[in-house]
Amino acid sequence: MTAISSVVSVVQLSIVTRPVANEPLAGAASVSTTASPSTVVSLGQGTSALDAQTYSARGVLSGAEVAPAWEYTRQDKVSLSMMGNFNTSATAGRFQGLGAALLGQLAESGKGISQSVIRSSSGHALEPAELTAAQTRLHSNADNSISLSIRTASGKTIELTLSSQDDGLAVQAQVSGGDLSDDELNALGRMADGFQSAIDGVTARPPQLKLDALTQFDASVFSSIDLKTRVKLDSNNTQTLELHADADQRSVRMSGAAGELQMSVDLKNAAVIGDSDQQAKALKGYIGQIEAARKRGDGDQQLLSMFEDAFTTLHSHYPGTRASSAPQTVNSIELTDTDHAMLSGLGDFSASVSEKSQEGNPARPGELDTFAYTLSQTTQSKGRDPLNRTLVQDQQAHLSASYHKALYAGQKLDLQRDPKTQNYLYYQINDQSSSKASIGYDKGALVNASVTQSASQSTRVSTYVMGVLQSEKLTPVTESKTRNFLSVLQQALQQDNEAKQGRGTSLLKYTLEGVQEKAMLQSEPGQLRG
Repeated sequence: MTAISSVVSVVQLSIVTRPVANEPLAGAASVSTTASPSTVVSLGQGTSALDAQTYSARGVLSGAEVAPAWEYTRQDKVSLSMMGNFNTSATAGRFQGLGAALLGQLAESGKGISQSVIRSSSGHALEPAELTAAQTRLHSNADNSISLSIRTASGKTIELTLSSQDDGLAVQAQVSGGDLSDDELNALGRMADGFQSAIDGVTARPPQLKLDALTQFDASVFSSIDLKTRVKLDSNNTQTLELHADADQRSVRMSGAAGELQMSVDLKNAAVIGDSDQQAKALKGYIGQIEAARKRGDGDQQLLSMFEDAFTTLHSHYPGTRASSAPQTVNSIELTDTDHAMLSGLGDFSASVSEKSQEGNPARPGELDTFAYTLSQTTQSKGRDPLNRTLVQDQQAHLSASYHKALYAGQKLDLQRDPKTQNYLYYQINDQSSSKASIGYDKGALVNASVTQSASQSTRVSTYVMGVLQSEKLTPVTESKTRNFLSVLQQALQQDNEAKQGRGTSLLKYTLEGVQEKAMLQSEPGQLRG
């Protein structure tokens, strides 16, 4: 018979005594409350040929990488999302799906949420005091942060934050002022995807403004929305964004490596807002002018694209429109279709975008590459008597830019101190345009309906060869025009009255559409002709 050898294994078991508050999250590090060595218990006889692995008092293998430390050891949707994202380094990856998960979990439970995960960079597990301090810093002062503040119509406040830096990721959700109602919880859940879309936009490279869903909140449930973001681009640049929306106004402010933009829309005077068709035409016209300004001033395409997105977002889906049941008024006076024909159809606003100036030519530091563009609209009413009043709307635009171009088409521009590279054109642009529409009534009769428009363009081109100025050409173009629509509107109104009495056909609708088109702001002098 073949002899069977008995093999005796030696097992070493390390036991660490520590308090346990929750079941540990899979893959999470446990935080010990003692720094004493662990107890080693041997089972069996003899000694093993292999050295036993002994754990430290904080549950870490000697010589092994320190596992991340979690604020709370629980397996919910937010924690699982954080676990999946934590191994990525890009901010977009860290926040991927996390905003929707946070808002969705809050909408389901109605309870506050706080979670963080931190990786030690020192090679050893953080002591409890160190960990608490690190968690506090991560929640309040991280390199990258997203915060959303929502005020409910009932007076409660909802605060959500997402924070990230190289060694940590954290989220918080808090509710103050009372428990959220079912309607408020449901409205939060509907906002989750829009919140995530905004996060995905600001963390993308290059960044995008995807704020539509946040400005279209349910006004019957929420009274205001505030979004604030800070994203570290590199050691020298940080990108920030602020969005505010309520029943009275909307505003966006963004600053980054390329430049900054800011915009606000006044919604208190909702009476000046036109119907959806008029709004769409006005938006198309303004976006066309922004694009024309970008090309003429050689503006940064990405920055101006975000400016266009912000302009469209803030002027879309107004909370109060002419379609609402309550009459919209200016100084308690309800506007007519004839009044609206003289207006742009958009709410009053101010908007500006500017690039960070650059020294485009090392041989001539005073020649800066710049771009700045502003737009605005204001509407005023004089008189509270519906029969005796005047309505005036003023639209303004201004472009200031300077930039370098190669001397010849197709030539690469590479300006250095060497005179051989100093062959170029230097452009300086200064454009201004305005449109002032006025409509007035005396004893109920239309007595004034006019639009005065002006547009000026100034182009200065300096030509350099081998660094020597060869020529300088200044081309100013100015044009202004006043259009009087009184007679055409009076005739259209009379025809409309006769048509209502069964005599003739009304052309009022088409007349008003034609007036609207001609009353819009025009930036180029040639557009004023005709």
